[in-house]
Amino acid sequence: MDEQGNRYIAKLKDNQKHLKEKAIKTIEEFNQPTDRVDDEDSYLTENNKRVSRKVEVFQNKSADLVMYHENFQNIQSLIKVTKTLTNAQTGEVTISTQYLMANFKTTAKEFLQKILQHWRVETYHYHLDMLTEEDDHIAYKEPFSIAILRSFTVNLYQLFLNENKDKKVLLTGKTTMADIKRNALYRDDFSVQLIESNYID
Repeated sequence: MDEQGNRYIAKLKDNQKHLKEKAIKTIEEFNQPTDRVDDEDSYLTENNKRVSRKVEVFQNKSADLVMYHENFQNIQSLIKVTKTLTNAQTGEVTISTQYLMANFKTTAKEFLQKILQHWRVETYHYHLDMLTEEDDHIAYKEPFSIAILRSFTVNLYQLFLNENKDKKVLLTGKTTMADIKRNALYRDDFSVQLIESNYID
């Protein structure tokens, strides 16, 4: 807990060089993780890449402190996330590693769930900005209504993508969120198709 009693999970970034290096060195001192889990529910991205994650947790079993750092209180867990991307068409595999820290202890499975929940929120906000230019167009009048319309738009794009993934149904020949937006922007007939689709009861 921090001074306000809040829990946190923080990603260690490259611009936090000394903190990240210390976390990696601390993890290397363990013979094996305290707990680990492999994400069995891998998924396919819109870029035709299969994603899976392995989460390893490192904790001090005899104390509520796994690493000391003067700028952070009560670091109880270090988390190593190995992300594997497999291109569904070429079979090419890309592996990346992220490190996180938390001021509480729990299982690797629960840390994985929290990481995925955060990723889904970040992805949704990314789509909101990319597809509706939310950051560039601040609504001072009826902001709640505008937010609903933006969410409605993104959901329509996503539903169309889910139904037509890997199909060449757009003039651009691709079916991605960006191409769905591009068609909706320049083709009134396509916009009407989206709105009148069976997605809406």
